[in-house]
Amino acid sequence: MALKILEAHLPTELAADAEEILRECSDQTWSEAGGRFGTIVRSVVGADKSGGAVDALHEALSDRGRLMVLVGPVDAVVPRPAATHHPARVERVRSAAVTREEVYANIADGAKLHRHYLTLVVLAAIVAGVGLAYDNTAAVIGAMVVAPLLGPNMAIALGIVLGDLPLVRRALVAAGAGFTLTLVFAVFLGLALGPDPATPELAARARVGIWDLILALAAGCAGALAFTSGAPTYLTGVMVAVALLPPTVASGMLFSSGDWTGAGNALLLTVSNVTAVTLAAILTFAWRGMRPRNWWLTERARTSARTGILVFLGLLVLLAAIIYVTGAGSV
Repeated sequence: MALKILEAHLPTELAADAEEILRECSDQTWSEAGGRFGTIVRSVVGADKSGGAVDALHEALSDRGRLMVLVGPVDAVVPRPAATHHPARVERVRSAAVTREEVYANIADGAKLHRHYLTLVVLAAIVAGVGLAYDNTAAVIGAMVVAPLLGPNMAIALGIVLGDLPLVRRALVAAGAGFTLTLVFAVFLGLALGPDPATPELAARARVGIWDLILALAAGCAGALAFTSGAPTYLTGVMVAVALLPPTVASGMLFSSGDWTGAGNALLLTVSNVTAVTLAAILTFAWRGMRPRNWWLTERARTSARTGILVFLGLLVLLAAIIYVTGAGSV
């Protein structure tokens, strides 16, 4: 179990209440004079308890005085903290295992349009393109590990759940740039490699079925769970990349080969999977209790989440109908 240290800076008169809350998570809790507001209460807790502990502190104390909570990783503690469980306020606060600030910081970084992101997109497209053209499964998996398109889609979902429209706009720009660059670069890559549309790895991306949507839904759920539980995101990043990057590259390469039907099906698969991944992430973030810290933003976030769910659900149903009517899955 990973450990974290919580350091709450608050007025002395609130220290006893803060200690009581944190002792519900760990017996390694103590206080001392000093800090920014008069007293520091520290607690070493399991990483899976940190989100609920911070939420409980904020809910109980933020309107009673000044409060600042620092959260940091801990490599080891001797003796190791004993597990504690009390059916008190920490258990009643529904939240992600890690703090929403950690989730936001991790995901917001993926919504930035910068050279590093665009470089990863190009490198992943090259690796995926070579793997698709030469039926090299290992190369395709290598492109999945890079997973540059994961960040913006997770950021869109989180921004919708939190009602954070600036984050949604930044993520949409990054996602749009990433997918456009991947598609355009894949066209030129296809012209250079001259792939055979019948190559198994490439042809597989030109077939669209309902099970592809189910895969994307599972992948989006896994990605959101990884961010909110503190799990290694590179593992579930592979799952999300399965649903996003390869069909985008395949669409561009098939277009350059003159296979219009295959290119259209691969592009349909890309759009369908992006929609399914984002919808699943929105639902998972909402289920995991991601919500604004300030109560006056809660209603806006609820409205945004409901709207986002309805829009993406409607798009997914429409795309599933197109797949069924056109028979793209049998191509």
